[in-house]
Amino acid sequence: MALTVAINGFGRIGRACARMIAAEERLKIIEINDLIDQDVLLYLFRHDTVHGGFDDSSIRQARFTQAKEPEECRFSAELVLECTGIFLTKDRLQTYIDRGAKRVILSAMPKDDIPTIAPLASSKESIISAGSCSTNALWLMSSPLEREFGIEALIASSIHSYTSDQRLLDAKHDEARRGRACGRNIIPAISNAASNLWRIDSAYKAKAKAIALRVPIPNGSIMQATYLLKKAARAAEINAVFEKESELLGRDLFDTAEDHKVLTDIISTRASAIIDLTLTLCSGRLVSVSAWHDNETGYASRVVDLALSAISVQRRGYGTQAD
Repeated sequence: MALTVAINGFGRIGRACARMIAAEERLKIIEINDLIDQDVLLYLFRHDTVHGGFDDSSIRQARFTQAKEPEECRFSAELVLECTGIFLTKDRLQTYIDRGAKRVILSAMPKDDIPTIAPLASSKESIISAGSCSTNALWLMSSPLEREFGIEALIASSIHSYTSDQRLLDAKHDEARRGRACGRNIIPAISNAASNLWRIDSAYKAKAKAIALRVPIPNGSIMQATYLLKKAARAAEINAVFEKESELLGRDLFDTAEDHKVLTDIISTRASAIIDLTLTLCSGRLVSVSAWHDNETGYASRVVDLALSAISVQRRGYGTQAD
């Protein structure tokens, strides 16, 4: 029997998760909560400027509600995906558990001590976070380098599409640069990718920093990270490590490419990091690595991976916690 799923927040990530779940027989969406009317949500699900059209039959039978707060939601599902990007603390999400849900997955970085789970890991905790698209990419890029060469320091730049919290035209925003017209500017922004990496592995706390550049495209990202390794390496050695890692983890999670990709080539792909082997640069212990990812489909795929791990936890006992 499929695990029942409720989604709170049916925006870009909520809808992306629903599209992933539609292809998964082990999961079934039975409830969707959003402040927007059902007819509008169904329209936005069927027609997507970035990802194209999609059949809405997988969600048409779900119960739609318009509660403003988690405490007002009356979900009966076993699993809740919290996709509003607003409710980021355990005390706000605990209400789902108190009302019968077995697990809550937060599709954002938490503001408290909710465990952040690395890709492919699982957790015995009932409330967990799937991290962020940038954090997942940086984790997947860094882990094999740490294991094979050791990392002394890293500085990452996330060249990222604009998002809905930016302004179409110049207007007020709490973060001044995000208030500038997103369709006309490259906008430096705060990135939590490095600090969030610390949540997965505290060893990175003293050696990882990151910045974001929001660019005028609606979807997609390339993470560029410069590493100071503990021992020198050649580009061919670095790329061989990534190729081996891709075979080990699976290309739906971690992929490589050497066919001169540009951003539109990776739209709607599921991998959280696609290492561009043609862009790997080495100078002694200094290494530059670049990884593409679809910040919507790739990230939603990791949320659904965690949802599927909830089935394993229920059937086989607890897995391994990543933090």
